[in-house]
Amino acid sequence: MRLSDQARVQNQVAYLTSAAERMDRVQRQLATNRRIDRASDDPSGAALAMDYRKSIAFEAQMRRNLENGTAFLNVTEAALSGATDLLQRARELTVQAANDTLGPAERQGVAAEVNQLIEQLAQVANTSFGGVYIFSGHQTNTPAYAVGGSPPAAVTWQGDYGERLRRVSARDVVPVNIIGDRVFGNLFGQMIQLRDALQSGAPGAQIRPFIADIDAGLERVLNARAEVGARLNRFEATNYRSLETDTNLQELRAGVEDIDIAETIVRFTAAQNALEAALGAIGRTSNLSLLNYLR
Repeated sequence: MRLSDQARVQNQVAYLTSAAERMDRVQRQLATNRRIDRASDDPSGAALAMDYRKSIAFEAQMRRNLENGTAFLNVTEAALSGATDLLQRARELTVQAANDTLGPAERQGVAAEVNQLIEQLAQVANTSFGGVYIFSGHQTNTPAYAVGGSPPAAVTWQGDYGERLRRVSARDVVPVNIIGDRVFGNLFGQMIQLRDALQSGAPGAQIRPFIADIDAGLERVLNARAEVGARLNRFEATNYRSLETDTNLQELRAGVEDIDIAETIVRFTAAQNALEAALGAIGRTSNLSLLNYLR
């Protein structure tokens, strides 16, 4: 077969191009630490890595939901804790006022403190977080309770019963809010009646029934705190499982997409040697022709 000088040069260029491309590909893998840089590098591996990346992104979003929900529940727990303290103080005052040994001036002093407790409890019930009222259901821009008068003559529920849901896994959606009306019920009206009875100098027999009303309100608040605590525990456990899942997915993705450093260094060295050998061989033979042997 006759081989012209032009064909020989073209072959040499093709050899050099092929060797340089191999070395460039391995060098790029070392620089990026990725075996698959383009889908054409490994179509099936690229598709599998993309699935892993979607799952990793989904788990990251679930953890953001959990973080947001946990913050919301922590604020709710703090508000309910404050309500517990206020109601316990209200109960102490009511037990004290149920004693007939108190005179009119002392009852009026108790009434003044109960009035302060009503106002503080209304502030707790209208707690906001991130610009939304936590006990208002879906009425996020509306205070849960409207306070009428000063001192308060009425505290009126104006939220709804909507649940604010957070997706925490592929299958689970969990509410993060507590409905104010289910926690406080008619407690404001009962405490206003208590205050007015104390202000009017009502005897202890008329004050004692309010102890049961406050106890019922305390029980509702404590039940709500238990529910919030259970949700917080669930969120913590779910977040832990999500982190474990993320670790496993990252390992699977790396197994498909990332390089083996030691193996790739060996391949890079081999590609570099091949390129240098090709350059040396072409350099030694590029000027050779039949005339070199006829001289």
